[in-house]
Amino acid sequence: MACGDGQVPVSCSLCEEDSNIKWKCINCDMFMCDKCKEKIHVKFKFAKDHKVVSIREVGLHDKEIDFSNISCQNHTGQNYVLFCKTCDCLVCPLCISETHNGHGFVTIREGYEILIGKLKTKGKNIGTYIDELEKRKAEVKDVNNAELSKFENTLKKIKDQNIQLKKKVDQHTKTMETELIKKWEDLHRCTEKEEKDVSLLISSLASKMSEVDGIIQSIDAKKVFVDGLGLSKSIEKTVTSPGTKFDSIPTFLPGQLTAYNIGSLENVSTKGEIKAFKRFDTEISDVFSMIACSEGTLWITNFKVLQKVEIEGRRLKIINQKEINIWDIACTPSKDLLLADGGSILKQISDQTGEVTKTKYEVKGLHLSAVYVNQDGKVTVSAFNGKLVYPAVGRRVVTVMDGSGKHETIFEYDRQGRPIFSHVLSITRTKNGNIFVVNKLSADHSGRVVILSEDGDVLNTFSGNSEVNTDEILFQPLRVFTTPSDNIIISNLTHSILYFLNNSGNYIGWRNTKKVGIIYPRSFCSTEAGHTYVGCVTSEDSSDNAKIYEIIIS
Repeated sequence: MACGDGQVPVSCSLCEEDSNIKWKCINCDMFMCDKCKEKIHVKFKFAKDHKVVSIREVGLHDKEIDFSNISCQNHTGQNYVLFCKTCDCLVCPLCISETHNGHGFVTIREGYEILIGKLKTKGKNIGTYIDELEKRKAEVKDVNNAELSKFENTLKKIKDQNIQLKKKVDQHTKTMETELIKKWEDLHRCTEKEEKDVSLLISSLASKMSEVDGIIQSIDAKKVFVDGLGLSKSIEKTVTSPGTKFDSIPTFLPGQLTAYNIGSLENVSTKGEIKAFKRFDTEISDVFSMIACSEGTLWITNFKVLQKVEIEGRRLKIINQKEINIWDIACTPSKDLLLADGGSILKQISDQTGEVTKTKYEVKGLHLSAVYVNQDGKVTVSAFNGKLVYPAVGRRVVTVMDGSGKHETIFEYDRQGRPIFSHVLSITRTKNGNIFVVNKLSADHSGRVVILSEDGDVLNTFSGNSEVNTDEILFQPLRVFTTPSDNIIISNLTHSILYFLNNSGNYIGWRNTKKVGIIYPRSFCSTEAGHTYVGCVTSEDSSDNAKIYEIIIS
């Protein structure tokens, strides 16, 4: 396509100097530079009513272009005479006869207007794309700034963790050293005393042995019978082996240093944001435990009353109710409800008949306090014997059973032989096989969450976070729940606070649910379709019934 060779540069119609034309006044039919538009044209009479447009919107060379003598680039001595719309190019007579015969033609000026129109559209598209790229550039800059801040914060946390771990390690090793030194001093004191007692006994026996030898060598019969009989009885009383049993110095078993107890770098898939989507009123005062065995149906309990409720719009319809003491509930893959009622055997309520029966899940001699069921049917329970006192007295175990009730793994002691649990309140599991256990430690309900691996190790513990927990706001974990995204939510006893962990047990963040209108959240459950619900409790001085909310976790 050819360009015209006879174009005349256009200067500003007002100053006649600046050729950097940016504007055209449609009313005055004149081109202007930036300076004249702002300084001179505005002084024209009625200038405020004139239409001034960007030069991009009009042809800069509208009247100045000469289309009559544009030489053909393919045929010497020929000028272009028409514009071929079919091929989008200028053509001379020879071009038409050789190549473009039968095509659609318009005048060169019309072709010019067509081209200008296309260029304006392309220019507009480029401008739009530039605007989009500018926005993207700003977004990338924002991302860079945000990630830089996150990087610096994460790096600081890693260094802080390093300092804290060193401090904890130093404290722990110092405690072990002190304990070991005391054991050695006690043992050494006992062995020294025993050694002294044995030496005295040896000396006493050596003296008596000398007396024995004297009597044996004597030819005085009276002395043999009188002194010998007395000495014989004396020796029987004296010869007693000390035989003290000494406590052995304990062996040091080094623990494993893993990412679980140091920390790890992971992409967290949740921001921990919670939004209340729907609210439902129950007919019980507290929803301490809740489970969804089927879509649109919930089992809820306050530990004394068990209700099966159906969700109808924004109301709950009770379709089954039982007066029964319950510690915890869970749902089997066959949609039946499992009950931990403090006995040694889990009970079951049939989804079809509503009948209560005993199951094959049993921990002999212990009382069941919490239960969780995997999607594959494995049942994890906590159990205890004796009274629930602090510190704990008696056995405290978490047991994993297969679908037939066979015990696969029992958690009771850590690698140092110390009991892991005191009073288990709640259990959940994540897709990577980790088990999260809420463990109450004292009468004031302070506690911690213990994270266990499938093969029996204590991977991690969570005891609250310093940005939340103070002497006024204790970490009092109550219920633990696995979200559909495989993160962990922990509810707190006395405040509307939720804590978030990832599936390794590392802290993600916390939220005060009062800000979204959810007061005292306690229990959680999700349906197979991904609907998530939170059950609440009411304050002691309230006469209201408990609320359940359908929530969105982002």
